[in-house]
Amino acid sequence: MKNNLRTFGKKKRSAITLDIESKASLSIQIKYCLDKIFFLNRNIKTASIYYPINNEITPFGFTKYFKERKIVMSMPVVDIKKKSMLFRKWSPKDDLAIGPLGNLEPTHEKEIILPQIMIVPMLMFDREFIRLGYGGGYYDKSIIKLKKHFQKEKFFFITVGLAYSAQEFNKLPREKHDMNLDYIVTEKECLFNAH
Repeated sequence: MKNNLRTFGKKKRSAITLDIESKASLSIQIKYCLDKIFFLNRNIKTASIYYPINNEITPFGFTKYFKERKIVMSMPVVDIKKKSMLFRKWSPKDDLAIGPLGNLEPTHEKEIILPQIMIVPMLMFDREFIRLGYGGGYYDKSIIKLKKHFQKEKFFFITVGLAYSAQEFNKLPREKHDMNLDYIVTEKECLFNAH
């Protein structure tokens, strides 16, 4: 079931483009979402975004906001052997290397960061804050690990799914390891998971 949805999701996403109005609206929704997050959580110092591939919606609307607040930014670095991700320090002027999955990522000499806000790409989402990814489980594993770490430290850890509104699905199948997102931002709205 999930594999069929992934094929459908990839095909659907590859055909999506945003017009100028929708891009402007996306910037507004990102700012609205981050204003809400920073109003509720004062102690945020680190964040991660991703480098978009395969027509993923661009997360670079977040970087200006993070820079203004002096948030240390990072990007995921994939470890194929461990089937996991690390997050290494990143700023917009940095050179990136091609990762094992074809994604662009910071080079290995960059410092490892533990992001308190994680911007997450996806193929599909639903109103129960479930996301469908590529099936590697990289993000879910990282979310579980970071959630545990920050709970121990008594710090906030927040996940923000970023997608086109057209990627919404009525109800996605759920497995035990699937982690709910805290927010989902599209060019039309910012959804907040109140649970």
